[in-house]
Amino acid sequence: MAKLEVLENKKLVLKNVLKKEVRSIDMEAIDNEIQKFGNKLALLKVQTFGPLVIKFCGINITEDGNMTADYDLMIQAHDYKQYKNEFVIEDKHECRHCAYIRFEGRPDEINYAHSKLDLHFYENDLESSGVVYTICIQETDDYVVMDLFKPVVML
Repeated sequence: MAKLEVLENKKLVLKNVLKKEVRSIDMEAIDNEIQKFGNKLALLKVQTFGPLVIKFCGINITEDGNMTADYDLMIQAHDYKQYKNEFVIEDKHECRHCAYIRFEGRPDEINYAHSKLDLHFYENDLESSGVVYTICIQETDDYVVMDLFKPVVML
């Protein structure tokens, strides 16, 4: 079992970004939204580069007590500006001052990386905005490599 090491002051930079904003969805529905995003990219024959980036933006609690979540699905693409009618486009998406951790292992154990990040924030009196970026480096049914970036609120 590999040790999870948290690094500080990391910066996430994406260029030529296509973004799909997914708002107020059931937290278990994100996999379906990711699949739809990938299908649309394939249908449009978008030439992407780099891995998929999933930005967890936060949780909402509805009046009847149900929890939903907000996400941004992002990918870097060549000729990204031609897709401005299909997606939100950004020339550059940058997030500075992040705590970072790389997770390699079984997909059902990714929660350990999230817990380690949360513990690091607690032990070091860091404040989080609640945002977490997950970069899917490698993914199969029984093994994943994912980078997590969690922005630190600078006071």
